[in-house]
Amino acid sequence: MFLSIFSYLSLRYENEEDQKYIEGLIEQFRKAQENGSFHLALFAYHLLFMIFIYQTIYKAKLWKLEQFSLAFTISPADKKKQYTETSTVYAFVEIPERTIFTLLSLFQECENTISKCKKIIDYRNNNLGHATPYIVSEGEFENKIEEYDQVAFEIHKLTHTELANIFDKYFASIDSEVDQTKDDIELNLIVPNRLSDKDLESFASECLIVPDFKKKQASKILKDYFGVSVELA
Repeated sequence: MFLSIFSYLSLRYENEEDQKYIEGLIEQFRKAQENGSFHLALFAYHLLFMIFIYQTIYKAKLWKLEQFSLAFTISPADKKKQYTETSTVYAFVEIPERTIFTLLSLFQECENTISKCKKIIDYRNNNLGHATPYIVSEGEFENKIEEYDQVAFEIHKLTHTELANIFDKYFASIDSEVDQTKDDIELNLIVPNRLSDKDLESFASECLIVPDFKKKQASKILKDYFGVSVELA
């Protein structure tokens, strides 16, 4: 099974520890699925989903720092400082899961999506989070994976406006006299913004809107070096 959630995760790992953790979860998911241990596979997928959540909240910090800071107005000063100055997404792990989802509204109003996230947490707590003999069937497993993927899609959609802004800034910074390179996209977009494959798909779509020379160059680089290409519907 292709792990759809992986395409929502940052293309570049924070460090070696982050890489080992994520790759370990992916391996755990695949082995558990192959062995028919669907409850264990689902738990691994849940952790990957939560990493996506933390990465998305980190992007809110990067792109909307003032609003992000205001969200912690009533928090202890040391915690507010910790969250606003952190360089790792795992700083948000200590925030209760049902609480952290509310930060998604920093992008736009999304009460329905937040409710779906809380429903996912309730399912995990009731069926996977404790030592109970609850067995997840293959059908239920497939349905829950589809649910995770649908919610991830909705969450990513919340970031599209901010993504469009950083893409516009990127194109504005490019010297039209100099050809773009893979390193330009890597160093000026992917690394500083913790971009994912799904983010690059959004970038590819942006390149098709009123395509000029800069966008056509970027589109070719995305296809040739990152395997990303899209077509307008």
